[in-house]
Amino acid sequence: MNLDEIGTRIKSARHEARMTQEQLAELIDVSPHYIYEIERGSKAMSLQTLEKLSIALHQSIDFLFWGNSMPYSKDSHSLEDRLSALTNNLPKENREALADILTVLIPYLKTEK
Repeated sequence: MNLDEIGTRIKSARHEARMTQEQLAELIDVSPHYIYEIERGSKAMSLQTLEKLSIALHQSIDFLFWGNSMPYSKDSHSLEDRLSALTNNLPKENREALADILTVLIPYLKTEK
């Protein structure tokens, strides 16, 4: 495991996604300085953080960790993962607003048999 290479891939994917370190940090609930340290290769991360980065950056964990060219694919993830990926790209306030909207809408989406 090479933290420098992992950090370089994460930084590249972040730039590709046109995100700042601050925006990415907010999406995955970490500090911008932590993102900076990960990208420099001076800090390791948990599997949970790697998974959050994968979803936020639309890259497979395999690519971020090993560099294998396996881009994130909505077909290879569960519906819950896809929903998470969609909502993780929103600022926290918008995610909270979306949760409020869904709370109101979901009872109307349920059908009686």
